[in-house]
Amino acid sequence: MVSRQYARDDLGNPPAHPFTYTIRCGMPAIEWLMTNSLNSHGFRQEAPASILVLVDAPQGSALRELEHMDSSGRLVIVTTHNPCPEYWEDLWSLEPAILLVGDSLGVELHDAIRRAAYGERYRLTPDYMMVLAPQERLTLRCIARGWSIERIAEVRGVALKTVSNSLTAIYVKLKLPDRSAAMLYYWGRLDLLD
Repeated sequence: MVSRQYARDDLGNPPAHPFTYTIRCGMPAIEWLMTNSLNSHGFRQEAPASILVLVDAPQGSALRELEHMDSSGRLVIVTTHNPCPEYWEDLWSLEPAILLVGDSLGVELHDAIRRAAYGERYRLTPDYMMVLAPQERLTLRCIARGWSIERIAEVRGVALKTVSNSLTAIYVKLKLPDRSAAMLYYWGRLDLLD
């Protein structure tokens, strides 16, 4: 389902790619590369457009944007290079039309724009196995935001000891040494520990 009418050429033919998009990225160089790639394949950047390509750059920005975005009437495609499966699940829980993990400059993004325009909803992620329970994933997200144990307990509606036990379980399940490593893991920056 395409939500707008597109102009035809002088012969009355529809354009080869009648898909317009808006791109939002916190890093201008990446936005420029992605825009050029899309435009060279016949897509058109137009503001406002019914399709928003939300680029998770810098890493972590897409989660915050989705949490505070009014996406009604807009199809959101999220692209991220973050290697954290729990982060992907948190992005997906915010209901973008499409979630792409990995390199998104090529065919995957072109296909995603077309498929989003026709109302499809899907995610393209590497294979993974979720090891954390939903409440542990929530706790991990709170840790990543730098929240205190007290604040996490309040948000979850549980005792401090429950949060403390949950943190221990998270570190064990993810094979992480401590809270700092858990934060870096969630934001896809474990490389900073090396």
